[in-house]
Amino acid sequence: MILILSTPRDTDTQIVVENLQSRNADFFRLNDEDIMSGLVTLNLAPNDLDKSYLVRDNKKIYFSDVKVVWMRKFGFFKTYEDFFGKKDDLTRYIYSEFSVIRNLIFKLLEEKKWLFKRSNMLTKIEILKHASDIGLKTPNSLITSSLKQLDFFFKENNNLIISKSIGEGKHIEFNNKNYPFFTQIIKSLDGLPDSFSPSLFQEYINKKYELRTFFLDDKLYTMVIFSQNNEKTKIDFRNYDIDKPNRVGRYQLPLVIEEKIIKLMNKMGLNTGSIDIIKSVNNEYYFLEVNPSGQFGMTSIPCNFNLHQKVSNYLIDNNEK
Repeated sequence: MILILSTPRDTDTQIVVENLQSRNADFFRLNDEDIMSGLVTLNLAPNDLDKSYLVRDNKKIYFSDVKVVWMRKFGFFKTYEDFFGKKDDLTRYIYSEFSVIRNLIFKLLEEKKWLFKRSNMLTKIEILKHASDIGLKTPNSLITSSLKQLDFFFKENNNLIISKSIGEGKHIEFNNKNYPFFTQIIKSLDGLPDSFSPSLFQEYINKKYELRTFFLDDKLYTMVIFSQNNEKTKIDFRNYDIDKPNRVGRYQLPLVIEEKIIKLMNKMGLNTGSIDIIKSVNNEYYFLEVNPSGQFGMTSIPCNFNLHQKVSNYLIDNNEK
């Protein structure tokens, strides 16, 4: 049995599910919201797979029958946020309760085959250290809450740096407005206080273009993004310009870079992930980060990589072993 841990609104999951259905694969999609709403009945007996099961539409699925788990997006309660509001105490309570349930599920399924085992995920800084040790170029980086230390870093990097989230990029709501946490360029430290919340800073790299690579089972599928042709997307291509989309296309990384990325992913115990890379104007490749549950439809569809089918094949093949 294939168990898919997801959320109702994830498009990549839905396409993979349709592929699995077309092949009559034995799978169960467990959405986070379906657990909390009671659409799926959940019975968890800590440390006992044989007594832990799911029920939907009068069909009972035992955790002991699961052979492979795909950890997709599992813990996003958008429906509850839309109804109650992100900051509502009930929404926060639902997140709190679910986090415990999720950890129990992870523990029960620890010994199963996983497509992205969450316990293997490291922080951005840890990943950058591993990448550097393997021989990949990475940006000079600093986490600090001191203006004095930031000033040293600023001067060491030609008075031009960027700031980004230490963890995952988020969207926040404030005064009924939505603010995405995109990468920001810093050209001056004027006006900053002597101390502030710990923040991640990196050297600014003059890009030739950006690359998004999807990694699956020791294979890489790379898309080039010509983000530098548009001022809006120049710093961060995620700041999409709907009226003037970036040109994209298939891209072949140098073999030496591919080999190092595969070595890095294996070292971290990750068998999938969406990887961000920069090619500088000096023709150097800089590894930035990896998101094991990052979206891959954006890479698959324009480049005709058929990644959803490849994910389906991986799940079926590992379920049959």
